[in-house]
Amino acid sequence: MSNDFIDKLKKSIKGKICVFIDAANLEQSVRGMWVNPKDIPDELKKYTPDQLVWRIDYEKLKKFFEGVGNLGGIRFYSAYFASDSHGRFLAFLKKVLAFVLKTKPLKEYGDHTQERPHRKANFDVEIAVDATFSLKDYDTLILFSGDCDSEYLLKFLRGRGKIVIVFSRSGHIAKELLPASSYYFDIADFRTEILRIEVKKAKNPA
Repeated sequence: MSNDFIDKLKKSIKGKICVFIDAANLEQSVRGMWVNPKDIPDELKKYTPDQLVWRIDYEKLKKFFEGVGNLGGIRFYSAYFASDSHGRFLAFLKKVLAFVLKTKPLKEYGDHTQERPHRKANFDVEIAVDATFSLKDYDTLILFSGDCDSEYLLKFLRGRGKIVIVFSRSGHIAKELLPASSYYFDIADFRTEILRIEVKKAKNPA
């Protein structure tokens, strides 16, 4: 990965960093990213790009931000799925990586069909409240989300003298966030720093 993006990020950061991750938004923005054959590690070169997928590597993500500045903490907002695997994943984030977790069950909305219900866990309010009540804990807030509902929060934080950096993807970031943030970075430009390539899981037969 070009050091130009990393250098620009380092120059953008001021003081202590706090990272806020809207898990669903981040994972949605990474889903569908094309896998460049040049990025495929040797152990996966037997697969074609269509058989591979980018995934967020939260351990790499934490190490990366520890390396670019004074990381004060990472806050992780995610729906809670009642499965052993998701429980183990959340335990890993909390106990091993020391993430601060906020979870809640998925809420089902009645705007889809019964066969394809619309389920969502929205954390815009929680992120805004936590960011506001922890102003003394950071100088730079890094937000992994492209949701337009964050616009007012970003403007508020900048009005309080905070640097606000948004990470998202082209086509996934609301146009309102670009002028509202101090800086915007495309996740694709940091893919080797915070993501990993995995083999796509086979879909269950209908």
